[in-house]
Amino acid sequence: MIRRSWMVICVMLVALGSVGALPALAGSDSGATFTLDCDGFAGTGGSVLLTRDNTGKSRESFVITATDGAGNVIYGPLVDAFFVGGSVSWAGSAPVKWERAPQYNPLALRITSRAGNGLDEELILTAFGACEDLPAYDILPAGAFRVEAGKLLDALGNFIAPLGATSPSVPPNATPPRAVNPPEALQGQPGVAIVNTDNLSLRSGDGPQYSLVGVVDGGQRLIVLGRNANASWWYVQAGDLVGWARAQFLILRGNFTRVPVVEAQGELTQPRLFVYLTQPIYPAPKVSDQPVCVVAGNQEYLVEGRNAGGTWFEIQATCDEVLVKGWLSAESGALRNPSGVRIPVTTN
Repeated sequence: MIRRSWMVICVMLVALGSVGALPALAGSDSGATFTLDCDGFAGTGGSVLLTRDNTGKSRESFVITATDGAGNVIYGPLVDAFFVGGSVSWAGSAPVKWERAPQYNPLALRITSRAGNGLDEELILTAFGACEDLPAYDILPAGAFRVEAGKLLDALGNFIAPLGATSPSVPPNATPPRAVNPPEALQGQPGVAIVNTDNLSLRSGDGPQYSLVGVVDGGQRLIVLGRNANASWWYVQAGDLVGWARAQFLILRGNFTRVPVVEAQGELTQPRLFVYLTQPIYPAPKVSDQPVCVVAGNQEYLVEGRNAGGTWFEIQATCDEVLVKGWLSAESGALRNPSGVRIPVTTN
């Protein structure tokens, strides 16, 4: 956005000799000072000396921008330019109101000399302030987690888990937990991820090969804790669930400039055999007179191993509340191995 604000800026042109003799540096801060509060900013002293021609027209172009603690732009960018050799002062001018209401402290005002005419962009000065009615960015409401120094913390700063950790994986045949963020946990968030599909899976890592940790309904608003390097998966919170959600099923609303890149620590989905019908399992990969026990049909069982030909699978099951292992023929069910984990040969 390019605008000119003659009502805001008071310009004082100061003769400095030949323009061609000026150094190619960013406009310098000659003691310019500002106050920033809930309503806007005001110059309180000093000036900015314009010392380089970044336009090729003997003028220095600069940008004024203000942001809140979450990185939300609350003023500008206002672009202006004046002759090299002049100075710009805001002291004594009327206060400038924010164009958008700040949400978090601290408030920051930046004046930057623009890139151009063979010169790189350079920061001239930064001024800070605060609004007493606003929270700091890293203070979250009850029910929300946050990321700090490689850790997952609750709203009070208590350690929850290492960064990248998620809720526990869902055991075979268990109903995945569902959770919803309470309204108070969403208040003041710099952004949310809206679920754009029915029954979105939350996983323990950033890929479909990772285990399921929960499910969220369409339309739910998720708290964003992080993302992977290419932003194809987002590390999110729904109530007491923390997991990874695929980006293509999310609509992002808000400011995510401070969302960290997180390394997933997920658990790969282990191979499972979906057994069609209730039937016995055996102590070896063959039908024998003495089965280990009978397992229910229409269920999934973790696969521990296979025979060399892959015609029998060793599965894990619970019989009479005791965890056992037994063998089923491959024809008894359908192998599910989305993560491509190698199934070891556990018998001759």
